[in-house]
Amino acid sequence: MESSFVIPYVDQEAQFWETISNLYKPYIKEVYFPIVDEIIGTGRPKQPEKHLLDFLESKILPVSVLLNPIILPECVENLEGYIIAKLEDYMTSFNLVGISVSNPILAKKIKNEFPELTITASTLLDISNEQQLNMIDDIFDVIVPSGRILRDIRALRKLKSNFRGKLRLLVNESCLPSCVYRTQHFYEMSIHGNPYPKSLCNDLLKEKQWLSLTGGWILPQHLDFFKDVYDELKLAGRISLQNPARYFKVLGSYIDRKNLKPHEIGGGPASVAVPIEIDSDFYRHTLYCEKNCKTCSICEDYWNRMV
Repeated sequence: MESSFVIPYVDQEAQFWETISNLYKPYIKEVYFPIVDEIIGTGRPKQPEKHLLDFLESKILPVSVLLNPIILPECVENLEGYIIAKLEDYMTSFNLVGISVSNPILAKKIKNEFPELTITASTLLDISNEQQLNMIDDIFDVIVPSGRILRDIRALRKLKSNFRGKLRLLVNESCLPSCVYRTQHFYEMSIHGNPYPKSLCNDLLKEKQWLSLTGGWILPQHLDFFKDVYDELKLAGRISLQNPARYFKVLGSYIDRKNLKPHEIGGGPASVAVPIEIDSDFYRHTLYCEKNCKTCSICEDYWNRMV
């Protein structure tokens, strides 16, 4: 099987990664890791990195680097030389094959400098429609589509049919599709030195728990619904999958298409937190519905019936 999984770096010793390689190497395209830098962010709070250098130098698996804060600390022109030098060092020292970027201007400069690298449009770019492709189609090789359309199969098909490159679906974690707190939440997560922020939608989800059913997660048993709209799959979980047993369970379940409940997939704060069965008929309905939650009660009724 062609490598199709992009998986997160978690700070574990060499034996963990050797086991990943022994079990799943044919399925793993790359392991993504946060750039180690005090100036440029990764779009997320700082993660443990005690074993990161040992892992990167081992070259046991191909790697890609995250360079995707919601904002950069300065304009691209002031930072590009610094960033290019950093990436040159990574390419010399590690098995670097790609980079995830949330700034199209920076992405274009990196692509011109390193045409051999795969340039991925971060989900933080919020790519959700064909009109946006006119702006980025000649820059990015891969798009991680916006979480806003991960449960909209028609929108995904339009994006897939009009993009020359590959679509990579983030399967096990996503914001609420139309969350009004999203931009502020990602901004707060990008601030250096800021501890992991609370989800800003916590109060909303306490009041309307059923909304978690509308999130952009895809269970392993439902991947067939998406077979014509993706080329690669991405696992999130730099925080939620730090436990090795959980990491192996989630990765193995997606590779082998083993059933999981949504609270088992290593999702984030907007994911379903309680055990609940998601039957295929209900899930399929959410892929084709009109997203008119104000006047439709199907998800709320399903929650009340199943929980």
